[in-house]
Amino acid sequence: MTFTSILTHLDPAMAIEAEAATATSLALAEAFSAHLTALIFPMDSALTAPSPADDATSLLEERAAEAFAAAADRRGVAHQAKKRTSFAYGNGEAFADHLRVSDLAVLTGHGAPGIGAQILQQAAIFDSGRPVILVPHSLPLAALPQRLLVAWDASPASVRAIHGALPLIRRAAETVIATVSDDKELRPGQSGIELAHLLARHGAKPRFMALQRGSGGVLERLLAAAADTESDMLVMGAVRHSPLRNLVLGSATQDMLANGPKLPMLLSA
Repeated sequence: MTFTSILTHLDPAMAIEAEAATATSLALAEAFSAHLTALIFPMDSALTAPSPADDATSLLEERAAEAFAAAADRRGVAHQAKKRTSFAYGNGEAFADHLRVSDLAVLTGHGAPGIGAQILQQAAIFDSGRPVILVPHSLPLAALPQRLLVAWDASPASVRAIHGALPLIRRAAETVIATVSDDKELRPGQSGIELAHLLARHGAKPRFMALQRGSGGVLERLLAAAADTESDMLVMGAVRHSPLRNLVLGSATQDMLANGPKLPMLLSA
């Protein structure tokens, strides 16, 4: 398994910074010799069927497409840009539709996401069936991650996230499998040690780490472990809970989506 087709988003307002805004997707496409598609639309535009763009918006979209193409050409990356006028549905639906026929999505965030960004992220993660990498604008990946922290709780979502990350895991110098042991009890066959054996058979270099949640949230503990191990990326399953469950028990997924990623994160639902 490898990544052959990568999908990303580019806001027309970022036309001047198109290369920086798509830095991670360009780096991954170059590393895997993958085709990169950029969907170009304003993040804060209405998430319904698109209306005809005004001249100013059309000009910005054209400039963004040209800047993206120039950046991809400089790196020898096969590419395509699609503007909002080619979408039949709202931005979230359109992105999920295109992602279903891609291998991976990369979305770059700017601080705590607004409503448009949250809808786009949730559509990508929960409606596409594909892995999604969320990247802080201030911490792009310039190359493949050398150390990954994998959050393992034996849930179907974590299984899918790890499977989606296999192309990265195989090429990393180390993969740290982290289980928050006082958050969820795992049966022997679900253990992180067993997962380490599986990843080793895939050619990875894994090691296992048991974590104590303590008084903070699961995401907080995982981020601390990522910092301690100097990991370049966190891999975790994404789970959509009811609002009441989130309020009472908390949710690592909801915390991340509400506040934005603190480091590159690969998620799958």
